[in-house]
Amino acid sequence: MKRIGDVFEELSKSVPLFSEIKVRLIVSEWREIVGDLIARHTKVKKVENGVVYVLCDDPIWMSELSLQKRKILEKLNKKAGENIFRDVVFRRG
Repeated sequence: MKRIGDVFEELSKSVPLFSEIKVRLIVSEWREIVGDLIARHTKVKKVENGVVYVLCDDPIWMSELSLQKRKILEKLNKKAGENIFRDVVFRRG
């Protein structure tokens, strides 16, 4: 018998709805992925075509996080268990 997580993983690769659910579940763990300090100054606005759009409360945070983009992208994809995220865009908001 397969575990529910394994079934969900298989479905997320073949059914777009399950893929979208997987993306939303991962993004809902933003605080856990980036840590409390960054999470206090950011909010995920949306994810579209593998691009995560993040709102920052200050231009200084936008600059700092732009330098950490690759690290954040790696953490997101590690959480996903595959490379489903291809970019992170930081915007003032």
